[in-house]
Amino acid sequence: MNDRLGSSSWSVPEARSMVAQLRHIATTTQEYDGVELFLALCDYLDQLHGGYGFDRVLPTTEQSALADAVRRIRGKAVPPDEEGERLVQPVNASVTLAEGRVLAAELESADGWQRELGHALQGLYIYLDQLYGGPGAFTELLTSTERQRVASR
Repeated sequence: MNDRLGSSSWSVPEARSMVAQLRHIATTTQEYDGVELFLALCDYLDQLHGGYGFDRVLPTTEQSALADAVRRIRGKAVPPDEEGERLVQPVNASVTLAEGRVLAAELESADGWQRELGHALQGLYIYLDQLYGGPGAFTELLTSTERQRVASR
């Protein structure tokens, strides 16, 4: 089992703890947006994972089962959300999911903790892409009802 987020040196629990602390020292909009996006994506994964939440990168077999549930519920073509619940950005983040990918790459090119945050964000996107069907597949969030169905798999 690999608990590292992409090329980050942080495990999932370390990243969640560190990023929560970074919220208090972020000084630029880019830093703060990165912190908020990371925390929002982790909250989203908590809901998808169910039970204990997102405390580790799932082993291949468990990850495949979760990915199958996401894809089954999501379907091949996601219909428009009449009630506006299907978000294109996580709650508390001022960047869309697409902008978050760019932000993660920008943070990775920085120095210090910003670089590590960028690595961790990229790791989250890679993990979510795998759950959604492959590179670049994570473009929207499931509704709360869909998340509950995935978590109860």
